[in-house]
Amino acid sequence: MAKWQTVFSRGSNDLSEETTEIKEEPPLDAHSEQVFARTERMFLRLTFWQTVLSVAGVFIAIVALYAALTESAAVRQQTAAAVWPFVQFSTEDSDSGESAEFTMYFTNTGVGPARMRTMRLVIDGESIRDWEHAVTILGGQLTDHVSRNFVSDRVLSPDEEVVSFSTTDPDLARQFRASVASPDSFIAFCYCSIFNECWLADSRKDIQNPETVEACPDFGSATFRD
Repeated sequence: MAKWQTVFSRGSNDLSEETTEIKEEPPLDAHSEQVFARTERMFLRLTFWQTVLSVAGVFIAIVALYAALTESAAVRQQTAAAVWPFVQFSTEDSDSGESAEFTMYFTNTGVGPARMRTMRLVIDGESIRDWEHAVTILGGQLTDHVSRNFVSDRVLSPDEEVVSFSTTDPDLARQFRASVASPDSFIAFCYCSIFNECWLADSRKDIQNPETVEACPDFGSATFRD
């Protein structure tokens, strides 16, 4: 169907009337509508699958990141296990009547170096500052029959043994043996691996099963210095 529109135009001297025909677009037939609908459905399906693929890509990226982090943690645990230290505290004594000996020592039986951090030694309820203090309160003196070695802030290599205190003075050896057996005496020490994983051993508990700690405790004025 055609429509007609009247248009007036002004010339230089007169006003003329023009009639213009306006043509409308013919309506879509059934076939064109089907093509249009099919195209629209294909576009919607394409958009849907693009969304699905995008979500799948994000999911795969998250899974890959999780796998990488898990693998990294596993590698770190394996590395930490390969350098795991284990420090044991032991005492030895002997008494034949005429002679007596007493020895205290530390041994790293682990597979990695142990960094000795802090230690506390209590004898008969009194916190000990160093070996001289310990010998003094037990009525002895530092003589040629007494040997000592520092442990605090020391690095023990795997299989390394350090004799921290030893005496062949019979009276002093017997005093140490009796004091170690007293319920008012104990030793606590803390050590760390090269990855700063730390353990606290305490003779009041199971000293051969040290407790894992975030950081070694500060014993303050009660810290054993040797």
